[in-house]
Amino acid sequence: MRARIKFTTDSVKETLVGILKEHHWWPEFEQESEKAQQVIDDIQDSVEDRDTDLFTRNDKIVLFHTPTESSGALSLEHNVWVVRILNPNVHMLQMACESFVSQYVSHATRNHKNIIFAGPIQIVERKRKETIIEGRTLATPLDRRKYARSHRCVEFLISRGGMAVLFGLLLLTFPWSWRDLANTQQTWLFSVFEKFIGSVAVTTLISYVQYQSFLGSLQEHSIRWSIPGEPEKLDVQSLG
Repeated sequence: MRARIKFTTDSVKETLVGILKEHHWWPEFEQESEKAQQVIDDIQDSVEDRDTDLFTRNDKIVLFHTPTESSGALSLEHNVWVVRILNPNVHMLQMACESFVSQYVSHATRNHKNIIFAGPIQIVERKRKETIIEGRTLATPLDRRKYARSHRCVEFLISRGGMAVLFGLLLLTFPWSWRDLANTQQTWLFSVFEKFIGSVAVTTLISYVQYQSFLGSLQEHSIRWSIPGEPEKLDVQSLG
């Protein structure tokens, strides 16, 4: 299995290498060794045909993630950093991707650096080269809010709109001095509005809780995995 992650950042190459060494991504063997070349050959065998020439021409940093025993390479292609990771176990590969994303985002956040992940993270079978699992990065609060609002749009809109409606009803039904309690028509009209307050409050609260619950669940993983072309209910997660 092979995963591909694309990102841009204003951190320099030396900083990226430092992060790799700090978080157990640096191999014990030398970058110019035969073992490093074997990793590059294995990755090149899994690269899409249209990217083979680009991968071959650019300098590559060979990686080895000790916790998941995943090998890989980091290269700069058309001003976009591309990391390709290999592991025969799809769950270990997912964990390696999640570690890479969370560690780089954590460093960028601490040091006030920009990092943007481009497109979905793709996990493909090396020989067939077909995407079997793809992931969307949710490593930052902004990423999680955008994802939650797009996947729980109804709940988000109801919670926001419900608050506005509830405030309007409370403002409208307040016993202002101009209200004539002796006027039966006016009293009946305001009683109708008052009856709506309870139902609007309950609906708003339920939608708000559902949205916040979904948003909270996104913090469990730095990447949201799913099967391409399948409904959201078939989202998958790693075993980490």
